[in-house]
Amino acid sequence: MQPHDRPVSPSPLIELKSVTKVYEPPGGARAIPTVTALHSISFSISRGEFTAIAGPSGSGKSTLLNIVGTLDAASKGEVVYDGRKVSGLSEAELADFRLRSLGFVFQAYNLIPVLSAVENVEYVLALQGVPKAERRARAKEALKWVGLEREADRRPDLLSGGQQQRVAVARAIVHRPMVVLADEPTANLDSKTAEALLELMLGLNADHGVTFVFSSHDPRVLSRARRVVSILDGRLAADSPA
Repeated sequence: MQPHDRPVSPSPLIELKSVTKVYEPPGGARAIPTVTALHSISFSISRGEFTAIAGPSGSGKSTLLNIVGTLDAASKGEVVYDGRKVSGLSEAELADFRLRSLGFVFQAYNLIPVLSAVENVEYVLALQGVPKAERRARAKEALKWVGLEREADRRPDLLSGGQQQRVAVARAIVHRPMVVLADEPTANLDSKTAEALLELMLGLNADHGVTFVFSSHDPRVLSRARRVVSILDGRLAADSPA
């Protein structure tokens, strides 16, 4: 399995062009001010990068990651994936794009409690209509990549927090996405488990070319990122190698 087995393109994998996010008061209430969460953010990400979007709480980094992941829409500007503008797609088209092209790792894991580890990993393949035998084989391979092949039949409640997060990583890569997006992936992990998770993701990036983009203010993540895009008060403050 090669998550990055797509034709290499000279263009950036992801482009953000003057992305602005404005939250209007509900019902046009005048007593509630308009909030601009992001101010004309522009940058691009190439295939194979290991990038952190950094900033303090309230800086706009999670909002930015949600827009990159098409979970939220920009008020102005464009998001382009591999030359394809996605900011103008319908909700159904966006859902299909996320299902087939993006992988997500959430700080709350978001595993289905009644399913085993291997069933959680293969769930996205089932949604894609992949035949049962193929999706089970690919799910087991993904669990092997994250060191959990022996835990394949365990439900989430029988796994540690670190093991659950590894299952989430396996689920995020099993369908060979363009990019894996992770929102504060170490937030609920102790230092040792967080370091192990970072080593795992660095290995997937180095050995298999998986593109990772994180939002984080965790120094452990920022120190291991190969690029840090810093957001402050909704503005691009810095963009540099870690």
